[in-house]
Amino acid sequence: MVMQMRSALFLGLLCLFPVVFQNLYYIHLINMAMITMIVAMGLNVLVGYCGQISIGHAAFWAVGAYASGLATTRFGMPFIVGLIASILTCAALGYVVGRPTLRLRGAYLAIASIGVGEIVQLVLLNWIPVTGGALGMKSIPFPSLFGFEFDSSVRLYYLILAVTAGIFAITGRIASSPLGRAFRAVKQNEVAAEVMGVDTAHLKLLAFVISTAYAGVAGSLYAHMQGYLSPYGFGFRESVSILCMVLAGGMGHQAGPIVGVLLLMYAREAFRPFQDYQLVVYGLLLIGVIVFMPKGVVGSIPDVVSHVRRWLGRRESRAGPGAMSS
Repeated sequence: MVMQMRSALFLGLLCLFPVVFQNLYYIHLINMAMITMIVAMGLNVLVGYCGQISIGHAAFWAVGAYASGLATTRFGMPFIVGLIASILTCAALGYVVGRPTLRLRGAYLAIASIGVGEIVQLVLLNWIPVTGGALGMKSIPFPSLFGFEFDSSVRLYYLILAVTAGIFAITGRIASSPLGRAFRAVKQNEVAAEVMGVDTAHLKLLAFVISTAYAGVAGSLYAHMQGYLSPYGFGFRESVSILCMVLAGGMGHQAGPIVGVLLLMYAREAFRPFQDYQLVVYGLLLIGVIVFMPKGVVGSIPDVVSHVRRWLGRRESRAGPGAMSS
């Protein structure tokens, strides 16, 4: 109950953001951050809960974006149909790709996911009649629901915030359900889970399909927010960046992707004055977080609190005899 009240309070504060900060650039950045959070939350289900590494998740984000763009621009479908098409297309592609690749373990699965990302980008570049090739897809309309058009950054903010909050709640339900506990069993020891009768292949495939469906939601929102899609926006660099956000925020923690996305996107903007050295400084920050907080920011909070309590206890014990003698 306390957790739900805190979440409701935090959501209420987020609703006030466009009122307090009326800078459209900041609102656009937050919109972009929330869309990235949806992809990162999906990746956290796969990596953080189920322990399977994917370095090609931007490919599914791209497929979701192009599916929604095609449905609305080529076939004249409403936004909600484009959103559903994105989710179903990404989930179906996740099933087709995940069924053979999730039989692989360790680094082999990560390498296979890189290959999937490269194949999708090549298809986007060369299937010109459908995707527009290198020129991309243009004139994607703003989303609209029940006749209400989200045609400004502020209106888009509330739509994306509602979807992100819904995805966050769904992820929490998955994490606390028997399915989430089964995912963690696979992550902790796959062989032991199999011995206990857990169908690990089915669970890994299910986690992969859920994570790709999340990417479909993010892709649809991204396409209609930007109004334009380029195949160069969904490359290997974006996939690695999303994975780093999950690692930095804290794998396997519900709030981990949220914190990771905010931390690294803020760092990327804050380091712009370094110009050519921006990526160097950004990389050093990321290495620092991973080295000094191997569990991520959220995962390290209990350890930090414990260290502070022990330090305060030692300080009080040293101050005690001195205070008595004085």
